[in-house]
Amino acid sequence: MLRTVLIHLFLLFLLVAQPAYGQGLPKVRAAYTSIAIQMDPIYIMKELNLPRKHGLEAELLYIPVSSRAIQAALAGEVQFVTSAGVANINANLAGADFVGLTATLNTFIFKIVSKPEIKEPRALKGRKVGISRLGGVSDAALRYALDLWGLAPDKDVAIIQVGGELEELLALQNKAVDAAVLSEPVATVALRSGSSLLFDLSTLGVPYSMHGFGTRKSFIRDNREIVLRFMRAYLEGIYLFKTNKELALSVLKKYTRLDDISVMLTAYEEYSQKYIPAVPHPSPAGIQTILDQLAKSRPQVKKFTPNDLIDPTILKEIEESGFVKRLYGR
Repeated sequence: MLRTVLIHLFLLFLLVAQPAYGQGLPKVRAAYTSIAIQMDPIYIMKELNLPRKHGLEAELLYIPVSSRAIQAALAGEVQFVTSAGVANINANLAGADFVGLTATLNTFIFKIVSKPEIKEPRALKGRKVGISRLGGVSDAALRYALDLWGLAPDKDVAIIQVGGELEELLALQNKAVDAAVLSEPVATVALRSGSSLLFDLSTLGVPYSMHGFGTRKSFIRDNREIVLRFMRAYLEGIYLFKTNKELALSVLKKYTRLDDISVMLTAYEEYSQKYIPAVPHPSPAGIQTILDQLAKSRPQVKKFTPNDLIDPTILKEIEESGFVKRLYGR
């Protein structure tokens, strides 16, 4: 009898002594802000529930615009946000404490797609160009290019906020705009429907933190282990994107709702091999480009240095642990 009681007490002790994530995993929410190929590692995270594998309950939500996602983060509704460096900087100018954890894309990858009769970039003078949202990364990319071409944004070229890349495509097809700033696979859809490639902004080779995950400094300070777990799940999503083509394309097809997988093939090869690295460390140079651009109209950004706006320690710690080498079998 005594032995039975002791066994029951021992089993009860084991149950109570389990780690917290064994009984109820820490819960986080993350927002992704567009439907595009660079988001595919996140879609894979969601489909395979990779955060749970790494000790988290994570809800991954689609919030179409970075500024809205950051507002949700400021309200405590989400903890991780995919955003360009420009969105983080704008939030921090208003008193926030966002930092980039990754630079998953660190150059412009947009294509400017136009009506066929527009033959060269300077012919955009007097025309309307569609972007997703004013103050967003497509807006920043277009303004950077217009400056290079000697065209004054908002004076020589009207910049029209449309609301999203699919909406931009419809605006272009319906002739509400003369050109649009698009990423893949929507750019290929536009080209196949009769539009022309006016300029590929990736050819500029500009370091620019265009897409990555960010969070608040205060969240990292108070929840570092949660941030590490979430980033391990993200790095595994990148690994599967880069090494499992069938899975990557299948998941991308589901989220883009494009039936023609051939639309995505060229873009997949380009992004998986060229643009998205295995460990997308945040980039001081990519942030500096943004600061230099914003300083032309908002000199108050000069109070920031790139190191104020990134936290490289999370990915560094994960990489130094050997996690990435184990993933890739190196």
